[in-house]
Amino acid sequence: MVKPLLASISALAATVLLSVGASAGATVQHFNLNSPQQCFTKGTLSVCVTSTGEETDVQVPSGNFSGDVNGTTSYYLSDGGTVLGSGTSAIHEHVLYSSNFTVLKEGGIHEVSTSTYAGTTCTYSLDAHVTDLNPYTGTGHIQYSNYSFVCV
Repeated sequence: MVKPLLASISALAATVLLSVGASAGATVQHFNLNSPQQCFTKGTLSVCVTSTGEETDVQVPSGNFSGDVNGTTSYYLSDGGTVLGSGTSAIHEHVLYSSNFTVLKEGGIHEVSTSTYAGTTCTYSLDAHVTDLNPYTGTGHIQYSNYSFVCV
């Protein structure tokens, strides 16, 4: 659930940055979420990550901000050049933030991740719907949260 919440937070941050432009009459904003491969090394271990995606935000007549996020992330872990594990994650999220950006009024999250490590493949999936989520007070409602984690 951490990845979807981080995606929500990044969507909020991008939306906040656009609020001035949206208030000035720009109705739809598009964000490129693509990132070239980035590798991080500690000793002989390396993890490399790349991502692609797009976010679209619009200020609705109520003043709230509505957004859609679609993205994928891929990674691999290696030790001395030998790949130990790899995985991909795909996320689709629809969010509606209050006009002052303090409350996630509604959020729908769908994520599927697959990882392989040492010959074992694990798949994680999440479908969730939340309302009135306030990160400052820790309040909100989870209307449903279906998830699974299966390894073979």
